[in-house]
Amino acid sequence: MRGIIRPVFACCLLFSVSAQAQKVAPLWEDFVKAKKSGNTPVLPDFSYAGYNFSETAIPAVSGKKVFKVDDYGARPNDEQFDDAAIQKAVAAAEANPGGGVVFFSPGKYLIAGDEDAKKQIRISKSGIVLKGSGSGTDGAKTVTEIYQANMRINGRQFLFKPDDSAADKLTTIVQDAGRETFAVVVKDASKLKVGQDIVIRHRSEEYTRMYFGHLALKPEWTRLFGDNGGMQIYEIHTISGIDGNKVSFKNPLHYDIRMVKSASWNIEAYHALEECGIEDILFSSNWKSYPEEFIHHKNEIHDYAYEAVGMEYVKNSWVRNCEFHDWNEGIFIRSGYKVTVENTHFRGKKGHASVHARTGYGVLIRNCTFNGAQHHGAGTGYAAAGTVVTNCSLGTDQNFDIHSGQPNATLYDNIDGGVFYNLGGPLGGHPHHGKYLVLWNFYHKSDKEQHYNFWDMSRRRNYTIAEPILVGFRSNKLVTFENAGINELQGKEVLPKSLFEAQLVLRMRK
Repeated sequence: MRGIIRPVFACCLLFSVSAQAQKVAPLWEDFVKAKKSGNTPVLPDFSYAGYNFSETAIPAVSGKKVFKVDDYGARPNDEQFDDAAIQKAVAAAEANPGGGVVFFSPGKYLIAGDEDAKKQIRISKSGIVLKGSGSGTDGAKTVTEIYQANMRINGRQFLFKPDDSAADKLTTIVQDAGRETFAVVVKDASKLKVGQDIVIRHRSEEYTRMYFGHLALKPEWTRLFGDNGGMQIYEIHTISGIDGNKVSFKNPLHYDIRMVKSASWNIEAYHALEECGIEDILFSSNWKSYPEEFIHHKNEIHDYAYEAVGMEYVKNSWVRNCEFHDWNEGIFIRSGYKVTVENTHFRGKKGHASVHARTGYGVLIRNCTFNGAQHHGAGTGYAAAGTVVTNCSLGTDQNFDIHSGQPNATLYDNIDGGVFYNLGGPLGGHPHHGKYLVLWNFYHKSDKEQHYNFWDMSRRRNYTIAEPILVGFRSNKLVTFENAGINELQGKEVLPKSLFEAQLVLRMRK
């Protein structure tokens, strides 16, 4: 028997060595099996991210009415400030039923004629798309540049936000519901309807301790404790069905909902702009001329002097084919739902933050490059759920940004470069991340060897992550871990190469 076994073993060994970078990850096999059997997979289903949950492409804007900023007084390359003219074009588009395209000709438009941070170009209606003639991305021959001339500390220059985003309480959840399921039982469904967007909200120390389980919580993490404390849970969902008091959702729960005595699980209305976008524009600023190099948290100038785009309470919206050069902050997304940032690139003098998705559900950041242009690469924080960063590249020793506030179920997928020390957020708001942070085919690039203890109770660490899941983790220097939840096939690239894309294909085949 031994004479037969040896050749077979040798053959298998040869195959495993030659194909080691192509090994199918066991966690992917678990996910596929669980989906077929109706059981709960270890991995969250991250496919519900991006514009329309990535079920359809971002729409072309060729059929929308066009409002040229030139027709409202803006002139490229004339050294005059164009803020008022751009706002007039936005107002005209907002007055049009269905909105419209605010179009910029090739050339350089100046904004921010003073340092008044209360001034900004505001978009408060749905259906508005800011579109340039090209950003330089992929070798575009024509370029529209929008240039912020003066610092406006804590003032995002283009802000998409509805005039009223107040959330009314609609009902409460009255039974436990498992993560990765699609339905809850409510006390009263009379104020709910199919197609409605809602928010599940909860906050209590009781649930927080249940959620983290055996993991010790530091007393310095003060926001987690007390009658008004606890991790903030904020999950946006779309109602797909109502059967009595059972309410079904289009997208899965990423939390285990458990009834506690100290606080209820509320369902609230979610109000948002929709079908808004930015495309084919180069955004730049005068940060490049400031006479100091960036130092993280040195002062407000270094962190917040030049901030380009804010998108708050927006759904089915996007930023694509844009460039951001020389910014303290590029794109800030708050309470976004089904938002895509794609084929967008960050370059120039180093600043503070590139793309940050705070709260919200299903923000997708795809095919972007960060190039060390900000201290923080793409990131998330403060109760965000289902954020996906995929097929992106970061600079060596550039960190992705998990900005405390316990986001849940985040995917970094097929990422080239970057690290995860020097994460952001105040100590009282730690830990940086809750459960189900998944690093899938992440290639870590650092100038030095690194050791990560993800739940260090003896020292203040600038990375506290609850049992992260690492699959196919690779690195250019030695990297070791403590307190990881799962570390599967370290040192080997796994299949599928992109977890997000594979999960989406699997879902769409059904």
